[in-house]
Amino acid sequence: MSSQPQIDHVVLLLPYALITSPPDWLTSAFTLSPGGRHTDNRTENRLILFADGSYLELIAFIDDDPKNREGHWWDKPYGIVDWALTNTTEEQPDVKKINSHLENKNSKVRYADPVAGGRKRPDGVELQWKVTFPTGIERGVVPFWCHDVTERGKRVPISKEATEHPSGALGVAGIRVGVDDGRVKAVSEAVEAIVGNKNLVLGAPKAVDGLKDPWVQVQTADKYALKLELALQTAHADQRDIRHKIEDGEVVISFK
Repeated sequence: MSSQPQIDHVVLLLPYALITSPPDWLTSAFTLSPGGRHTDNRTENRLILFADGSYLELIAFIDDDPKNREGHWWDKPYGIVDWALTNTTEEQPDVKKINSHLENKNSKVRYADPVAGGRKRPDGVELQWKVTFPTGIERGVVPFWCHDVTERGKRVPISKEATEHPSGALGVAGIRVGVDDGRVKAVSEAVEAIVGNKNLVLGAPKAVDGLKDPWVQVQTADKYALKLELALQTAHADQRDIRHKIEDGEVVISFK
């Protein structure tokens, strides 16, 4: 497996009721897998697993309790709020090396040291990982890193049944990061320093015949200071994109 950074997962924030009783606009496109409750007891998730080893994390604040949102990095409008990279050849990213690359780009972004995280699956299995978060920038503009302490297959239980979706989705095509026009150049350069190539191309945890490498595209947001969109690779040429408004946010998932 290449040392190239790989897309680990994309985070989609939803109301709690849409986690416990997923709506048709999700279930008509995707097969949902169990997730669990995080160790901070503030958030709960379900997963949409892809054949390329990545996944879409459907996350919600438990019972939509405002106290669970308070001070949390995902206290944002509903929609895609973050994205994570991994590197299956290393325990954790080389923070000093990445920060040096960012400094060379005159970026204010830096990465803090890895911290422990985890959740409990519905079957009682405890999962542990380490996450490396960016500083100096709003969460979601650049990726965080996620590396497993427990076996990755327990956190990302890829199977034929779990990865067969009505939409034909096979893996991540790319992430679109929409920011205000004045930040496009700086954010593009920061992402270049993080992923290690000018084309902003990533790898995926598992090789799938016919799939292209995922990409990152930094563009001007239409109405939002930050707007994230997910593009998925699909086997169905006629699959319709998902655009669904939830309160003051919007879920945008396109298919390629």
